[in-house]
Amino acid sequence: MFGRRQGSAITQISKLLPICFLICSLAIGCTNSEVYTALAEMEELLETESVLITNLEGYLKVQQQKLDYLNSKLGEYQREHEDAAADMSAYVSNPINAYLLTKRLTTDWRQVENLMAHDVGVEFLNNITNYRHILKFPSDEDLNGAAVALMRLQDTYKLDTSSVARGMLNGIQYSTAMSSDDCFELGRQSYVNHDYYHTVLWMSEAMTRLQEEPQNQTQTFTRADILEYLAFSTYKQGNQEIKANLYKVVATAQKQKLH
Repeated sequence: MFGRRQGSAITQISKLLPICFLICSLAIGCTNSEVYTALAEMEELLETESVLITNLEGYLKVQQQKLDYLNSKLGEYQREHEDAAADMSAYVSNPINAYLLTKRLTTDWRQVENLMAHDVGVEFLNNITNYRHILKFPSDEDLNGAAVALMRLQDTYKLDTSSVARGMLNGIQYSTAMSSDDCFELGRQSYVNHDYYHTVLWMSEAMTRLQEEPQNQTQTFTRADILEYLAFSTYKQGNQEIKANLYKVVATAQKQKLH
């Protein structure tokens, strides 16, 4: 039993090794020294991400403290106001209540206003600016290169787009699944490179995932955006009939977006 399991594990590893090497070699070349250099650079990026995570955690902690304080003041004001609303004349005729109400609307409220106006994120944004001088950050060209390497990997191994989006390579769960945003960016990078074939593949996958995911208010693209990329890329591949149909869908989607 153990022997069969061990054999199965070795088989899986043997499937992964050429893929791992291909990812590196497609991204930066074929020599061992270049592969090791690329891997070292990727490790530097992980270190950069670690620092950014710590910085974001600090920001969220301070932001939460600010929100907790404001929430406690809100509860305090609401309780006092409800007491006063029960019998306004009796409440304001009490000199203590009169003083406390006046204080709440002067010095207390100024403190709340100052805290609301204070942007706790400035310090943490400054940290990121400083980090850019000492940590390694990838460029837009690096992003494009990584996308191209993934496209080449997909073509070389004839990998199904949906499987790659799920993080599956040769039947092995190789990474976490991609979101609609991840797929959209792959499609956009392909479009920038005039690679309309992969633009259609990844924009179609982005559409599928967008429909499956819960609605996200911070989404930077819409269904209409995806359809526009699909229409133009399909046309560039010579299929004008599909292009015409897609543009009709785009127009409908844009009208729905406006209403």
